[in-house]
Amino acid sequence: MRRRNTITAVVFLLAVAAGFVLLLTSFFGGEGKFETLLKSFVRERDVMTFVDGAESAVNQDLDREHWFIQLYGGVQRLSGRRIVEDAVSENTVAKLSNGALNFVNMGTHVWVGPQTTENAANTAAFARELEELGIPYLYLCAPQKLQRGVQLLPAPLAESGNASADAFLEELDRQGTDYLDLRPLFENNGIYSSWFFKTDHHWKPEAAFFAWQELAGVLEDCYGFRTSPGLTDPASWSTQVLEDFFLGSQGKRVGSLYAGADDITLYTPLFDTNLTYACEAYGFSRTGPFETSVCFPERVAERDWFNGNPYTYYSGGDYPIAAITNHNNPDGPRIVMLRDSFACALAPFLSLSCSELITIDLRHFDGDLMETIGAYDPDLVLTLYTASTTGLENMFQFDKTEG
Repeated sequence: MRRRNTITAVVFLLAVAAGFVLLLTSFFGGEGKFETLLKSFVRERDVMTFVDGAESAVNQDLDREHWFIQLYGGVQRLSGRRIVEDAVSENTVAKLSNGALNFVNMGTHVWVGPQTTENAANTAAFARELEELGIPYLYLCAPQKLQRGVQLLPAPLAESGNASADAFLEELDRQGTDYLDLRPLFENNGIYSSWFFKTDHHWKPEAAFFAWQELAGVLEDCYGFRTSPGLTDPASWSTQVLEDFFLGSQGKRVGSLYAGADDITLYTPLFDTNLTYACEAYGFSRTGPFETSVCFPERVAERDWFNGNPYTYYSGGDYPIAAITNHNNPDGPRIVMLRDSFACALAPFLSLSCSELITIDLRHFDGDLMETIGAYDPDLVLTLYTASTTGLENMFQFDKTEG
């Protein structure tokens, strides 16, 4: 009887292991050490060899440091849960109806309100101040991951970022401030969700490239800043797709077993480029072609889902102030761009339309904003924020001249 119970227990454990291995394989895209060991056991029926090798095999297949996140996420997927609560409330993750992930606020706070109108009024005042200096201003509203008018969140959660952006742009319009709403561009071209990573809130490099194509046309039509059509032609670029390489900020909270991992595309121009990218605060200056100056190959040297961030292959990250000098376009415009993290993917492409592109991230910048902009004497100032007041509020939440 005891032997029979032992065999039953082993068979049960193997059945559980087999199911888990199938789950692992579906995400990792290949046969792991544990699956190889399990197949060997099925052929040879050697229980002791299986038991002795199981722990080592599982440790090789899983990131041991993050095994609990992985297993927890896998269980949440198997149980069909669409909301995975986090100890830190703002890191709670919801699975959208299209299978992608999104951070959610489980409280009742709604962003749309007086603060949105106040932010827009301050932005309009900022634009008028620049106008007095003879500097034109353009506000860019980048699309967010949640599409307007489409219910993707599990009930009873609701999305309010787009409504906030609508209210913000309406106030800019009322005050006569120029803006470009990029959301319709993505809503009307292809499948909206395909422009975004499924495990991260950012847009993909493909989306940033597409936005640059649109923006290059606006810069020429409205400001006379011409970008050579050859630069924005996709045929002038080579692309390399790193498959299952990126686990975004949302994916890191629940692991790859919950919603998988993302591919990321690396763009390399097929034409000559010569750029210098410098950030005094971080003590770096990189000169060379596009792919080694404004791009950071070291960020994609190896796949590291939990400790790496391949999205920062473009621009390196979020810096207080940084400058990209395009040595091949000395007669191009000098542009200052106030930015959020969506600009990481856009800035390298946009720099090819400029003689110099200066980026300022107000979340990290500490200084007199108008004095800093005035010292650069730009031909245009842009603000790029996503369709969310989380970005909009960064601009004039406090007096930047106070430090």
